[in-house]
Amino acid sequence: MAKSIFAVFSIKEIHHMFLNLGRMSSVYQVRRLKKDDIPDIYLLCQGNPTYYEYLKQEPTHENIGSAMTDLPPGMTMEDKYFVGFYDGGRLTAILDLIAGYPGEDTAFIGWFMVRRDLQASGTGSAILTELLSYLKAEKFRYARLGYIKGNRQSEGFWTKNGFLPTGKEMPTDRYTAVVMQKEL
Repeated sequence: MAKSIFAVFSIKEIHHMFLNLGRMSSVYQVRRLKKDDIPDIYLLCQGNPTYYEYLKQEPTHENIGSAMTDLPPGMTMEDKYFVGFYDGGRLTAILDLIAGYPGEDTAFIGWFMVRRDLQASGTGSAILTELLSYLKAEKFRYARLGYIKGNRQSEGFWTKNGFLPTGKEMPTDRYTAVVMQKEL
């Protein structure tokens, strides 16, 4: 079984944080994704072959389903926000966010992906900017993530959006994650 990106981060005392999905975006309808949404998520994922090239696996209904429930140690599904951003009923982006990980003042972005036809249009950055502003209003001090080392597209996106390398790299069985963080 593949080691999750979450397994490489340490855990601190956690207090459950309940986020208001409606405040994550003023442009898109945001809702939790369910198993019934896997076909739409799969189509969005198929449009992002570079990510999967570095992940060293193909998108499947099974690994998407696993991502929907994958948790870091000590966290519960109450802390996980696996959500979709919708425009007119069409899935525009997906986000996997863990509230209060690895510390209660941090929101961890486990996965963020935008529809291929909207990449390089500013859509992803606009969604992220609004999300981070909302997280700051909810008293988070940091947003953290790990991108797959060597994936220049991901590195460029996160750097452009103000994330900086922490100096930590975490190896998994398929790739090495470069840890980045942004102070909110």
